[in-house]
Amino acid sequence: MKKYTRDTAGFSMVELMIVVVIIAILSAIAIPSYRQYVLRSHRTDATRTLQDLASRQENYFFANNRYPASLGSINASSSVAGSYFSVNIPSASTTNYTITATTQGTQAKDTACRSFSLTRAGQRTALSSAGVDNTATCWGQ
Repeated sequence: MKKYTRDTAGFSMVELMIVVVIIAILSAIAIPSYRQYVLRSHRTDATRTLQDLASRQENYFFANNRYPASLGSINASSSVAGSYFSVNIPSASTTNYTITATTQGTQAKDTACRSFSLTRAGQRTALSSAGVDNTATCWGQ
C-alpha cells in the first residue's frame, strides 16, 4: 500500500485561490483602463474624419464656388467615421460650413466627448453629454 506524504506534487486549494484573487485584482484595474483607451482612440477617428471632410469641403468650394450642404456632394456618408460616430453638416452656405460628429452605439458611453464640430475657419469644439465645453481634452490639444 502506498503512503501519501506532504511532498506530493501539485497545488493546494489555498495557493490556487490566491492566484485567482491576484488575477481578479489585476483585471479590475486593467479592464477600465483599456476601455478608456478604446474610447480615446475612437475620438481620434472622429477628429481625423472631420478634418478630412473639411478638406473635401474646400476642394468642392474651389470647383463650385460654394460649400455643399450634404455629405453626398463630397463623396461621404453619415457613417464615414465608422459605427461609433454619426457625421452630418448641420449648416452650410456659400461662404461657411460646420461639420459635426456625434457619438452613437457603444461610443455613447463617452460622456466627456459626446459631439465634435469643425467650422470653415478651423474652429474646433467638443461638448460633453452635459453640454460642457471639453474642446482641449477631446481634440487632444
